[in-house]
Amino acid sequence: MAKYEKGKDELNKGFTIVELIIVIAIMSIVGLILGTLITTGVNLYQRQNKDLNLQTRSQLLQSQITTYITNADLGLYAPENGDAAFFPSKDVSTIFAMLTVNKDYYSGQGTADINKDIEAGTIHARASVIAFNKESGTVYYFTGFNGAADGLPVTAVFESGVITSVTPDGSGIASEDITKWPVLSDYVSEFKIGYKGGDESVNVQMALEYSERTYNYDFTIALRNDTSLYGAGKNSDGASN
Repeated sequence: MAKYEKGKDELNKGFTIVELIIVIAIMSIVGLILGTLITTGVNLYQRQNKDLNLQTRSQLLQSQITTYITNADLGLYAPENGDAAFFPSKDVSTIFAMLTVNKDYYSGQGTADINKDIEAGTIHARASVIAFNKESGTVYYFTGFNGAADGLPVTAVFESGVITSVTPDGSGIASEDITKWPVLSDYVSEFKIGYKGGDESVNVQMALEYSERTYNYDFTIALRNDTSLYGAGKNSDGASN
């Protein structure tokens, strides 16, 4: 019986051009699908990471602002369109002051002098200040010069239970460089804060932006101390712009 042997041409037979084109096309489609899935996954992860970053910043900012406001035992002041005597409006788009009684000023004088000042429509206080610089997208917090933690000494003038002006007892903060203040948060594109006299609370509206992602946050702070005698300045019915 004769042994079958493959011919030379049959042994050298490979893929045809059509077959190679089909294989390349299939591999290209598979590669495109895999690339799209990987890119989509990476983009989704990055978006979630950015959103989480903004949410975390917002929650930290809320916690800090809530602590500062609830510690105010005298009054809240939101100057209308800035207050040159208190702070230059050119540097900030929003400013909000939290006032506490200046115990150092009245130390040893007793409550008689405090009542006398109240009857005259004034009170010596210390002011801690939240300020928003829209240009830099930063919310700052000022507690006093030289690292003081109890606030800037001020004199508050009030009428009919509403603060009408707050004037620093010294040189004030008009010349102070806001960029040297402690930063509460950056990446802030919008920030409004205002006293709501009806339910004795403060409403905060803000938006944080980071790498084309935006997170809007709105919360209300119930006042812990009675500040109703002094109100919240000229913007008592709405947010400070």
